[in-house]
Amino acid sequence: MANTFGILAALVLAFTAFVAFKNKEEFEKQVKVTEAEQGKFDVNTKTFDGLVADNKQLVADTVAANTSRDEFQGKLDSQNQENEGLQTMITEKERELDQLKAEVADANDTLKELGPIADLAPKIERLNGEIADLEEEVSSLKESIGQLEGEKKRTSESLAASKSKLSDITSGRSLPTMSAKIDRIDRRLGFVMLSEGIKGGVVGGSKIAVIRGGEKIGELSVTAVSANSATADILHSTVKEGEEIAVGDSVVPLEGSQQAAAN
Repeated sequence: MANTFGILAALVLAFTAFVAFKNKEEFEKQVKVTEAEQGKFDVNTKTFDGLVADNKQLVADTVAANTSRDEFQGKLDSQNQENEGLQTMITEKERELDQLKAEVADANDTLKELGPIADLAPKIERLNGEIADLEEEVSSLKESIGQLEGEKKRTSESLAASKSKLSDITSGRSLPTMSAKIDRIDRRLGFVMLSEGIKGGVVGGSKIAVIRGGEKIGELSVTAVSANSATADILHSTVKEGEEIAVGDSVVPLEGSQQAAAN
């Protein structure tokens, strides 16, 4: 009985030792596997960190590239605008060149019509002479026109003066240019003799003013006129109180008496 328990105990101890051995072996195996996995984890961590760093750098490079792209796009747009302007200038210059070519072609055709250049000198000299003659004729015509315009102006002025004179005469007014003196007075008959007549602008039937000391002192009514003298009645109702018309007093047209008095 005792031997049986001893055997059983020995078997249990042996089994326990075997299990412990196996467990240790498995534990060591698992430790190695864990260490291997940890190594892989460390490697993957480093790889991940590297990828993160690369990604950050890639983002920064992308931003920089976008900025650079925008700058280049702006320069490209500016260059395109400049190119368009240059193209417009080129088109304009080409148009001018075509026009110039056409003018040259026309000039060549004209030269062909005129003949050899050596023959042009006499033609040009003849044309210059004709032009000089025409210019002289134009100058002469201008001078004649100037003279005619002056004569027309003088005629117009004379006509206007004649119309004005005729208007004054037909209206019974002495001419504005009239200026005379009282030469003689007949107080009994109440008339005076004037130093001017028709030639001096005195008009029969007109009323004239007597001026003394720059003031009108009375009026006369012309009754008769000859070439160089005239007679006029004294209009006593117009004679200024306290004054008396006398020889030597000036007489002017009634219409201009206020201006004459002022002078």
